[in-house]
Amino acid sequence: MEKIEIDLKNLKVEQLGFVYKDIEKQAKIFEELFNMPKFAIIPETTQVVKYRGKDSKVNTKIAISRQFNIQIELIQLIEGESVFKEFLDQGREGIHHISLFIEDIDSYIEYFEKRGIEKIYSGSIGKQFYAYFDTEETLGMFLEVQETRKRKKKTS
Repeated sequence: MEKIEIDLKNLKVEQLGFVYKDIEKQAKIFEELFNMPKFAIIPETTQVVKYRGKDSKVNTKIAISRQFNIQIELIQLIEGESVFKEFLDQGREGIHHISLFIEDIDSYIEYFEKRGIEKIYSGSIGKQFYAYFDTEETLGMFLEVQETRKRKKKTS
């Protein structure tokens, strides 16, 4: 069996992900409280994701900004079964996940799953592929890894 070579030492948290019922209201609070750059509000996006082993159609609205040399992502669930719905159904809002920007997402999925950390939510938006791992019991939040896949060069 091939050993997976994952170097976690050189990774850093690139994103803090928050889940709120109203991200536009929350974006204003962040902007005023931390003197943050204005959030870019991404229009509602519907996508089919893998959620706890099943396909799920999820609609979200997202806001992105930067502060503390890190990307701040605010997520508002519009509809669909997801890790965001679980979180909100527990009566929670706020910090939801930390995200690492990596290469070779499949190796990271295998690495964590071999250590008993289950991938519970995954999908893609354009060239951005992501996977969330069930680390709530160990970290108190979810861990996400994201890979931006480059276009494959066409051979002539």
